[in-house]
Amino acid sequence: MSNSTRRFGTFEGVFTPTLLTILGVIMYLRLGWVVGNAGFGGALLIILLAKLVTVTTGLSLSSMATNVRIGAGGFYAFVSRSLGAEVGSAVGIPLYLSQALGAALYIIGFTEGWIAVSPSHDPRIVSTTALICLFILSFISAKVAMKFQYIIMLAVFLSLISFFMGKGDEGHEIVVWGDFNNAPFWVVFAIFFPAVTGIGAGAAMSGDLRDPRKSLPIGILSAIGISMIIYITVAYWLDRYATSEALLQNYAIMMDVSRWRMFLIAGIFGATLSSALGSIVGAPRTLMALGEDKVVPFAKILARRSKNGEPRYATLFTGIAIEVSLLFGELNTIAPLLTMFFLITYGAINLAVLVEKRIGIPSFRPSFNIPLMVPLVGGLWCLITMFLINQEFAAVAIVFILAVYGIQVKRRLTVRWGDVRSGLFNAIAEWAAKMSIRMPQHAKSWKPNLMIPVEDPRSWTHLMEFIKDIVSPSGTLRLFTVKVMEQGLEHRIHQMVSVVFRKDGTMKSMRDGQTADELEERLDELVMPVKAEGIFVAAMVIESRNFLEGISIITQVFKSMFFPPNIVFLTMSSDPSKDKRLEEMITISIRERLGIVTLALHPKAVFGKKEKVNIWLRLQSPNIDLALLMALQLECNWDSKLRVLSVADKEEDRDRAESTLRKIADRARMPAETEVLVFIGRFEEIIVKPPRADLNIVGISNDPDCENMHKIVKLMDTSCLFVKDSGEESIFA
Repeated sequence: MSNSTRRFGTFEGVFTPTLLTILGVIMYLRLGWVVGNAGFGGALLIILLAKLVTVTTGLSLSSMATNVRIGAGGFYAFVSRSLGAEVGSAVGIPLYLSQALGAALYIIGFTEGWIAVSPSHDPRIVSTTALICLFILSFISAKVAMKFQYIIMLAVFLSLISFFMGKGDEGHEIVVWGDFNNAPFWVVFAIFFPAVTGIGAGAAMSGDLRDPRKSLPIGILSAIGISMIIYITVAYWLDRYATSEALLQNYAIMMDVSRWRMFLIAGIFGATLSSALGSIVGAPRTLMALGEDKVVPFAKILARRSKNGEPRYATLFTGIAIEVSLLFGELNTIAPLLTMFFLITYGAINLAVLVEKRIGIPSFRPSFNIPLMVPLVGGLWCLITMFLINQEFAAVAIVFILAVYGIQVKRRLTVRWGDVRSGLFNAIAEWAAKMSIRMPQHAKSWKPNLMIPVEDPRSWTHLMEFIKDIVSPSGTLRLFTVKVMEQGLEHRIHQMVSVVFRKDGTMKSMRDGQTADELEERLDELVMPVKAEGIFVAAMVIESRNFLEGISIITQVFKSMFFPPNIVFLTMSSDPSKDKRLEEMITISIRERLGIVTLALHPKAVFGKKEKVNIWLRLQSPNIDLALLMALQLECNWDSKLRVLSVADKEEDRDRAESTLRKIADRARMPAETEVLVFIGRFEEIIVKPPRADLNIVGISNDPDCENMHKIVKLMDTSCLFVKDSGEESIFA
């Protein structure tokens, strides 16, 4: 959906529906019952345990929302774009069911409130009438439905004022811990839990927000915090001004305690209808997203939109599903079922963030960062809570999700986005390699996988720390050296040489004598410190008639293996006589569509204090992605400051160039303290006295010119990293 059709801001699109869904039927019609069973201390524990789920999920959701652009589908979109369409659909289907059941729950709550006022009315007629009214409102337009929320917000606000101004029966002592004779602790928890699940109402509108990256974190987290304060205060007030017997027997106790009963009635009606409306508006959008990704039956029909973007057919189907739930369910039965479905969804959200954080791919750079413990605790607590509530149903729910996942895997879904599953399988174990290559490769799962030709292992010892800083924490290294065969013995040696592959996928050359073995031993010693850091490293020796031929052969072999390299790391010698061979190696790498990183090391400065990195960019350069990705890797491992620099021909071009570079830095999610500088003049003149840095990163052209590269190093008087994109990486992923 284009920006022009993203209609809602933070308050209207996220905060209001989230808060009103949380302050709904459970607060008005079941919180007193919870306090009657558990006492204030028990109710407080239940509220905090339930909020632990939504706080961790809200933080995880906020982190993910600031990392990727999310369209329609809310929670489903978040999970599917992280863990793939198969996992997303396995979670999205129960998510949709929970949203539809949620609407039924809220309408049943409205009906209970209505019957408390008008006992003679038929509950089924009241429920169906309410559903029809809400259905018509949502069918007309989501924008109209959202505007209706402001009236309800006022009604809820006035009802809370009326409640807190009421006295009830004064003089009761606070019951710290209830006896739970009416219902066990976890049954009470299961019935209460839907009270805190309103974050789905805001997330479901993700495709209709003007700025999801900003609106979702602010709207959801603020609604969670405010609602928690309200729930704790209401629970205390109920325990203070009503007896445990009254709280257990009278679901509408808040009406009796309040000063102005009509305000409470208006609040109950408004909050329950608003919560139901949020589900009726949100659930069809989840179903529409499932239809657009073709993961449900009748996908083509369910994915259709009206001219103004409304999911008409999905809304109609959802209305029918809600009516069926109303005919066969009641509040205390639906609430635990709803709890299980929401716990599954929230657990998946936390799992998605846990996976992306744990595998450490560069594309996961959320503006809102959270500790790894947040999604870990959130995911585990969701799983534990499911089994504490109902072991049998939890097991059935998990089997259901695994079955849906298995079906979707067999269907081999094709989707419009990339995900990080290949990065996940690359990181967790080698046995996942076959599974990994079946997953869609995408710039999101890019990480630096270096291939390094080493002429003499003994001369590379001082560079391994720098190489480690480029690939850490999740990249890989493949080092190889070429043993040049004696020309007069070519035929005999070709007969004696055989190539075998180790279990880890690396290649080893076997021949008469010990020379190759000795070289291999030196390579192993060279990479041992890097391996000790937990980085995947492979080292090998091959034999060829000359060094360049060996590089060409091994490059082609690597590209057909598991976990293929995507960058060739080269070094530039200070000896100009070796420039010709370096240019030929660069040409081979370009032909094989590999990224190129060439290090020209300053003989005295080396890498200085590792405090500053300059990135030189031309606005139309084809090498922006790899230059910035290398800088981000060094910034992470050096804890250095980044500076993006460019050169403009005229003074009047400076502002436009600076604006473009700042937009690039913002879209690339560069660190906030990244500097942007534009100079006027010729590049060769500017770099004589550039802002001092410990390393300068510069792009190279398709026609490598080592003479010019030597000149740049000399003028900058620092170590330089010359880079060229392969076209497979993207800083904006």
